[in-house]
Amino acid sequence: MQPSIAPSTPIPRQETVELVYRIFGDVLVPLEQVRERWFRNLNKENFSKALACGRIALPVTTLDDSHKAMQFVALDHLAAYVDQRANQAGSARRAQPGADSIAS
Repeated sequence: MQPSIAPSTPIPRQETVELVYRIFGDVLVPLEQVRERWFRNLNKENFSKALACGRIALPVTTLDDSHKAMQFVALDHLAAYVDQRANQAGSARRAQPGADSIAS
């Protein structure tokens, strides 16, 4: 029996999963690598705060219960987050007045 997926859990596009895998090369991405690659505008402290308050909605996991355990983001969660942010940007762009009349 497969585990159930919550209805609110976004399913990432396969292309995004493949791209993120090519970038990071593993199914668990060290949190610091995510910050350095895609959130370099945030220092470690501000990145941690953004994760803790939910401003950056990425679930963080560890492979050990120790407080010093290395933190990771699962590849599928990271890909889903990228897709979600891209969709939000596209929706915001389409909602702008005159967006259809702007030439590419």
